[in-house]
Amino acid sequence: MNPVSLALTDVEHAFRHLEFAIKLMCYCELDHLDRSKFDSDVTILLEKENVSFPSNTFETLDSVVLAAQANVGVCFGVTAIVLDAVFEVAGVPKRPQSFAPADELRTLVYMVRCAFAHNPAMPCWDARKYYARLLSLPLGASTMTLDLASLHGRPFEHEHIGGFANWFKIRSESERVINGT
Repeated sequence: MNPVSLALTDVEHAFRHLEFAIKLMCYCELDHLDRSKFDSDVTILLEKENVSFPSNTFETLDSVVLAAQANVGVCFGVTAIVLDAVFEVAGVPKRPQSFAPADELRTLVYMVRCAFAHNPAMPCWDARKYYARLLSLPLGASTMTLDLASLHGRPFEHEHIGGFANWFKIRSESERVINGT
């Protein structure tokens, strides 16, 4: 496989993990998890050294939901990092001053990636210099507008980019740009 195909496979895997994390979060938020079975003592038997996890770490619904939501955040951040990586591998340069749709898409992916890469536990927008600008990105039948200058320094929220649905559209559009279609 060529490097771009491998990077696109990484994108597929990362988004599959995000999908799993979102489904798990919804499952937990609806309190479908049997916490008495899930939150028991667990010992993982490994070749060199075992790892044990005690019970009572996730005994409340809030503790389970918070962990599931954090897992979504981590998986979301990974999708941003691999989307940015596929642009790099494909040789698509960053052109933050360009208003061309593909360049604005590249800029958005890079900005989301930066938010998570600098602090995955508390991602914040970091839009400086040429990146502190208004983006207008066509996504399907609608256009997403995002004022990166006003978001600079603020904690990242999925709703800033139109939520998970838009993120999956951004993925599709990114793959279209990478594949040249």
